[in-house]
Amino acid sequence: MSNADVTASKQRVVGVPFKPGQSGNPAGRPRGSRGKLSEDFLLDLRSAWNEFGVEALRRCATEEPSQFCRIVSNLLPRDIDVNVTAAVSAVTFAENFRHALSLLGNLPPQPKMRTIEHKAMTSARKPA
Repeated sequence: MSNADVTASKQRVVGVPFKPGQSGNPAGRPRGSRGKLSEDFLLDLRSAWNEFGVEALRRCATEEPSQFCRIVSNLLPRDIDVNVTAAVSAVTFAENFRHALSLLGNLPPQPKMRTIEHKAMTSARKPA
């Protein structure tokens, strides 16, 4: 076997996908893990917060209110996804609306009913 044959057998074949669960970079850090520096920093931050946190917020709010507002606004979510589906029939809505009006005592004035009186007349035409 030549060196070219050995090199070709060790390379991944182009166009063949990875097997299920196989990663292209298996030596990477597991998802959700943090580096040692990040862990140490967060522990130090927590320690400082426990010692100075509330007082630091009070001082920031009184001495630098714009910076305090920036901190608060950065903690709030940027987007809020609200999906509401409601299926209300027109009849149900009208009934609920009338009921609410009656509870408030704001009944709309009832229109007077008009009737059309008509006397049936016989036709002057005779069938042909």
